[in-house]
Amino acid sequence: MFSDIAVVLAGYLLGSIPFAYLITRLVTGKDIRFEGEGNVGARNVLHVAGPAAGLATLLLDAGKGAAAYYVGHRWGSSHIALYLTGFALMLGHGFPVWLGWRGGKGLGPASGFLLPMWPYSVLATVAILIVARRIIPDFNLAFAVAGTAFPFLTLWEGNDLEGLVFIVLFLGMAGLKKVVDLPHERAIRAKSGWVEGLAHARQARRHNDT
Repeated sequence: MFSDIAVVLAGYLLGSIPFAYLITRLVTGKDIRFEGEGNVGARNVLHVAGPAAGLATLLLDAGKGAAAYYVGHRWGSSHIALYLTGFALMLGHGFPVWLGWRGGKGLGPASGFLLPMWPYSVLATVAILIVARRIIPDFNLAFAVAGTAFPFLTLWEGNDLEGLVFIVLFLGMAGLKKVVDLPHERAIRAKSGWVEGLAHARQARRHNDT
């Protein structure tokens, strides 16, 4: 029992490491919570601090997800403890105590946590996201398409009903975080010119394609 409590706590602490905030501070001196779209995640770091910083954030966020999986798998007493460690990871990333409970949605950590469990499904979902992103301008909608496919893909890797419930709740936390963050993100986007910047980028991309 004590070991399970410890691994769940470790999941939260790992998730709460704010790599997006730290890297953006280091590279630009800015607070990522109040720049770009206001999200403390790799995609926002990409736009605010550049591709290298965005990639570093993505890899480190995925790394803490993989670390949380290892802790839960190695020291948890059951798969339930492992699942709870995953939930704690997402809570830590989304609501880190160090940043006044304002964190990211958890796509990077989620990928790192799920990859050891269902590797082919994660890779296939990433491929679907890339294709969907080329077709659908809105990233969140493209991710919703890819995320919807993921639970069904895991069935081919032997996932069971309990695992499906975990995945739905696990990924649902990212969707819930999006809803919680909407007022803040809308205010920051309006202030930072995020929408106008994306519109110019899309126009430039269409021009290059033609």
